[in-house]
Amino acid sequence: MTIRREGDLQVAPASIPRRAAPTARALAVGAVAVGLAAGCASHTESGGARLEQAESWSSVAGGPPNSGRAHASVSDSPALVWSRPLGAPATGVAGSDGIGSFFQATVSEQGCNLFALTADDGRKRWCLRLPTHGPRITSTVDGRGSLFVPFYGGVGAVSAEGENRWFARTRGIPTTITLLDNRHLLTVSHLGIVRVVNTQTGLDASPELPVAGEIAPSDPGFGSPWCGIGERGCPVPGPAAVDTETGTAYLTAWTPGGPAPELVAVRFTAGDAGRLEVLWRAGLPEGRLGVPVVLSDDRDEVYLHSEDGALSAYSTADGSPVWSSPIGYRPDTPPALLPDGTLVTGGRTSTVWRGQDDDHAADAGPAPVVAVRGAGGRGEDGQGGEVWRRDDLRQLTNPAATADGRVLVAVRSGGTDDEPGIALLLLDGDDGSTLHEIEVPAAAGPVSGLSVDDDGRIALTTAVGAVYLYE
Repeated sequence: MTIRREGDLQVAPASIPRRAAPTARALAVGAVAVGLAAGCASHTESGGARLEQAESWSSVAGGPPNSGRAHASVSDSPALVWSRPLGAPATGVAGSDGIGSFFQATVSEQGCNLFALTADDGRKRWCLRLPTHGPRITSTVDGRGSLFVPFYGGVGAVSAEGENRWFARTRGIPTTITLLDNRHLLTVSHLGIVRVVNTQTGLDASPELPVAGEIAPSDPGFGSPWCGIGERGCPVPGPAAVDTETGTAYLTAWTPGGPAPELVAVRFTAGDAGRLEVLWRAGLPEGRLGVPVVLSDDRDEVYLHSEDGALSAYSTADGSPVWSSPIGYRPDTPPALLPDGTLVTGGRTSTVWRGQDDDHAADAGPAPVVAVRGAGGRGEDGQGGEVWRRDDLRQLTNPAATADGRVLVAVRSGGTDDEPGIALLLLDGDDGSTLHEIEVPAAAGPVSGLSVDDDGRIALTTAVGAVYLYE
């Protein structure tokens, strides 16, 4: 695969095009698979050369628990350090390796669509043309800066230097890619196929486990346009929350033909023959959105949104309801979990394509910022409580919680009536008050994602494919 060097980048248009025809990606996947399988896959173990998932913003919602929480604090008054266009629209958060690089995927039919950028100045270390695909395209990063990337019909491994390592085919498009340890990579496709593969070779470390029944469409992308809203056409739309200590993943699945989705717990047991098993399934009669499940710090609860947007907690022991709190709108992005157990809800975005019949306009709202939690962490009579609320804000993407209990949000602000601008706000996690606000220069339209690396650097990516770095 050719690595493109610094070249002529064009700023993408303000609208997000629909996905390209699957045939183009299918051909690209085939080429990648043939090239990599021939030279890279073997049964030889790495001898511990690979590391576990990076302790930075290493996947879609921060890390395996999907908590949306950084491993660092941020400046009291973040300022813009650099920005750059990538030349194509983006639909995911910028991941980071904790050792000086950010990684951003874009959606394009020409040129590079996976970029490695230096955190200090935004220079391009390398970029690749890959068949990336998914409702939220964010690579999972290990502690050496190696990437595991969601492809059309599988997952690909890319070295820290931008070299393709291996490709593991799967039925469907991965919506979960999580490192369980330095040897095992958990993948769950949008068709509900759970697999564990060897991180060094891409070879199977477990049999497949179909958590949404046997689905075998000829097109790996079948149903993917429904993943953003979690409708029944996409059996497993959002990333699972993963407890890496026990190898347990918590995800939502909607079996085709079933009356309602379910919350499902799946556990991987390593050994000579790795084993995947379903621990329990709990019905979700109120439905759910395609928003990632979030795992609590003590691993006793998971949190997810219902069809009406209410944020609910469920026991990880058996999936039984613990508490629920109405928030008054339907988020598209996961909540962020503060260190004290408070959950700060996500925003609305049009960066996830929802199908031809969707009437969800850009920034359809309201999208306030709401903080809730169960009293004492467990709720009272099944009710969670609202801690604070900012109805004056129109949140555009996922929030990011900091290690010292503050919250970063990207909101609609300023600009013109036709092209309103974007502002980055730092909020007090205790009461939601604004601690610092800064306008994002020359930014308009939807926001693709917000993340914080382990040095406290803030990356904001707009849907047109521009990355802004604050420190």
